[in-house]
Amino acid sequence: MSDNYPSENDLQCLREWDFNDMRGWLDFAKAVGNYWPEDHFWTEEPDGTIFVSTGGWSGNEDIIDAMSDNFICWTQCWQVHRRGGHYEFKLPVAAAAQKETT
Repeated sequence: MSDNYPSENDLQCLREWDFNDMRGWLDFAKAVGNYWPEDHFWTEEPDGTIFVSTGGWSGNEDIIDAMSDNFICWTQCWQVHRRGGHYEFKLPVAAAAQKETT
């Protein structure tokens, strides 16, 4: 797509991502075209909690929708979402530790 929208291929990758790589799934979601350009839209705490805000942009909403289509990854990481496009994810302990070693 144009205007920095995620490609259908990128969205399909998120939908089909292997659940054995939760860290990679979330890192890929963040990196897909750099759609969260400012740190306050995507932040991670040392304990593996990740706060994501879509900013209302439809490209970010498409990424979140594709992520939610990946049932296993979504149910393993998703914690809560609030009106206005605010999401909280929590990496499983082993996946959170991956960031410290890379």
